[in-house]
Amino acid sequence: MESSKAELIPKAFDSKSQEEKMYKLWEDSGYFKPENVKEYLEKSNKEIKKPFVMTLPPPNANGDLHMGHTCGYSFHDAMARFNRMTGHPTLLIAGKDHAGIQTESVYTKILRSEGIDKWDLGRDEFNKRCYEFCLNASNNARSQEKRIGLSTDWDREFFTLDPRLTSVVYDTFFRMLNDGLIYRDKRIINQCPNCRTALADIDTYHKELPGIFAYIVYPFVEEEDKKRAKDKFGVEGITVATTRPETMLGDTAVAVSPKDDRYKEFVGKKVLLPIANREIPIITDDDIDIETGTGALKVTPAHSPVDFEIAKRNNLEIINVINEEGKMSGNIPERFLGMDTLECSKALVKELDELGLFVKLERIKHEVAVCERCDTPIQPIISFQWYVNTKPLAQKALEALKKGDTKVIPDGQQKALTYFFENIEPWCISRQLWWGHRIPIWYSGSKELHDWLADNPGKTTQDFEKEVGKEAHGSGKVFASVEKPEVDPDWENEKNLEFESESDVFDTWFSSGQWPFSTTMSINGFDEYYPTDVMVHGRDILFWWSARMMMLSLYRTGKTPFHTVFLHGIINAPDGSKMSKSKGNTVSPIELFDRYGVDSLRLWYYSDALPGANAPLREEKIKGNRNFINKIWNASRFVLMNIDDSEILEISKRLAEGNIKSERVTQSNAHIARVKRYLGKHQYNLGTEDIREFFWHEYCDKWIEEVKGAIKDEKVNSEKRIELLSELVYLLKENLKIMHPFIPYITESVWQELVGLGLADGILMIEQI
Repeated sequence: MESSKAELIPKAFDSKSQEEKMYKLWEDSGYFKPENVKEYLEKSNKEIKKPFVMTLPPPNANGDLHMGHTCGYSFHDAMARFNRMTGHPTLLIAGKDHAGIQTESVYTKILRSEGIDKWDLGRDEFNKRCYEFCLNASNNARSQEKRIGLSTDWDREFFTLDPRLTSVVYDTFFRMLNDGLIYRDKRIINQCPNCRTALADIDTYHKELPGIFAYIVYPFVEEEDKKRAKDKFGVEGITVATTRPETMLGDTAVAVSPKDDRYKEFVGKKVLLPIANREIPIITDDDIDIETGTGALKVTPAHSPVDFEIAKRNNLEIINVINEEGKMSGNIPERFLGMDTLECSKALVKELDELGLFVKLERIKHEVAVCERCDTPIQPIISFQWYVNTKPLAQKALEALKKGDTKVIPDGQQKALTYFFENIEPWCISRQLWWGHRIPIWYSGSKELHDWLADNPGKTTQDFEKEVGKEAHGSGKVFASVEKPEVDPDWENEKNLEFESESDVFDTWFSSGQWPFSTTMSINGFDEYYPTDVMVHGRDILFWWSARMMMLSLYRTGKTPFHTVFLHGIINAPDGSKMSKSKGNTVSPIELFDRYGVDSLRLWYYSDALPGANAPLREEKIKGNRNFINKIWNASRFVLMNIDDSEILEISKRLAEGNIKSERVTQSNAHIARVKRYLGKHQYNLGTEDIREFFWHEYCDKWIEEVKGAIKDEKVNSEKRIELLSELVYLLKENLKIMHPFIPYITESVWQELVGLGLADGILMIEQI
């Protein structure tokens, strides 16, 4: 050979520098925008198919991306690139989530580290500073999203507190309120005493903690019952076992199973609640487990979801004895007021023992729900909150699943989602936070007045003033409005009228549950871009996010928001345990990017993070993927270095003519068709395995070696050399195309070397497969 410009190609693939270079090339090209893809297809006389649209799960706007984020985004990007290369103008809508409780918790800790107390700062100043904090954190997260190769239209990125989205979120609230789907009610909630807010179940986790089982005698009221109990049980009452003695001050019954022969003769009788000295009945309930404890359950409706349901079925009184801060409160003996729950529990056990009503105490370990943000044990308390009646919404979602309008991958999770919709409970959408969308409600008079009237049916504002000792200043009715109302038709004394705004904010899932339509409604492309196509996330938020997106989208638009929910694997620590900062077993994706390159990590996600599965991090496999990436670079460089500069023009001409046919081309076409089917069916692990095996063992080990041997003694520019080298470059280009959705950086880098030699044109990202 005389000379080859390919000798200028770097000997090694420098992933980091190439990632920066290639991403800038893609972003500058404008092909992240669907309208530019459409224009390209028109000019190229290519078939233009319907747009492919995905709204991406917005990461929390308060920190770095984790392995789960980059896993999901790898699948998003593979889908986007594949659809863009098969005739679909493609739009990925990215965003950042204000993440109410998470961000408030994170930023409160930051303030505390600076010696600033959130409560001293005040709500308005806190929100102002938190907004700036989120914007800075968002910029950092965006740079990491770009690093993974995410081909999204950044001009259409949204923050969930964007005024355009807020307008849609409020409109949904107003409509649901008018339709009777949103209401205010008094129910059991998960209360975090430290964060001082109601929590969704997803905001809690279960932790094994030391505890007690206290056995307490509730003496019967009637002397005859005391005697019978003494003869039968050895004590003058019924013995209950509880892990939370402090809640007994709020007991309103003792429940036994109707099948429990031990207690049949006492059903309907009354016992005296110790220390509180209230008479409460013995009732039956089918949900009581005969084998648990003594088989007699103390019923505390205000502080146990199970007991709350028993109370509803049996029309029991509900007495709240623990407040939002986890302190004892309400109508209880004065000596217990203000105690924390543990202190009260110890004091009660001591007094019960002195009264001869304490039987024994067992030390146990039990699962306790704790706040995910601050690790504080949850207090179930009864509280007025805003709720969504989800049953009619879930029915529509069930119909969509049954009709096949939306399917879930894997199938087992579709069954789980169906079960969730069939057994759905009301959804608490109010949070006692500062950070988030303030619920657009105004109370005539005060929130306290409204809730008091709701809690005391038949009573009036005059009764409120007399019993509570405060002036009413309004009718107690609610008005749904962003701005403060001016009048209350039911309140005659206008000079005395005051309005109090709702201080609670929406549960973050209420706004993010509207993500598919709130975003597409806000970019002036709703008719073209909604419904979206695929929703990708881990199975851990299937019920909390996809379920809610389906319900709210069907309510607002009449259409399911996506035809497919793809649940990628959950990334765990190498030992299979959940990654956790507190455990110190988290791994930063950025570290892996720097160590092995983005393409290497992406390949691992596709092969190991299978739908619905757990994927323990396997760094050795990622390292092995880097060998494959280097193989692509080295093999491509070898092919190009075997082309003399004087042969490039003729090879380029033959490539443009597209008449290259051979058995190798036939085999390659079959391989490409097979991988396309895998991508179309979301079988990324099979596609990953196929591209690796084919390129390494067919293209490199066989074809390059065969061509190398065949042209060994041929003169430069001979027909045989031109023919075989043209075929080899053609096969390289076709295989780069089908590999591009999986590993975009290496494939685009090689493509641009081909462009530099005059053997390819444009950008690989927009080439059609």
